[in-house]
Amino acid sequence: MKKKVRSAKKAATLELSPEEAASLEQISQRCEQSEHAWQLMTALPCGDETWNQVEEHLLARGGRDCERRWKYFSK
Repeated sequence: MKKKVRSAKKAATLELSPEEAASLEQISQRCEQSEHAWQLMTALPCGDETWNQVEEHLLARGGRDCERRWKYFSK
């Protein structure tokens, strides 16, 4: 089995053009803006922990009798 060997000369010629660099910078900035918008959308309203408490309560309650539920739904 032959291994492909890449020449160092070819690897050294890989450079970004100014247009490619500007394009990648714009994409990076859009991703940062998108991430910031997502964090704002998913943030708790005014630091309210009510939703977290409700979620934790539902998760705790849902864990009980899981075996009985599986037996019921498997019939």
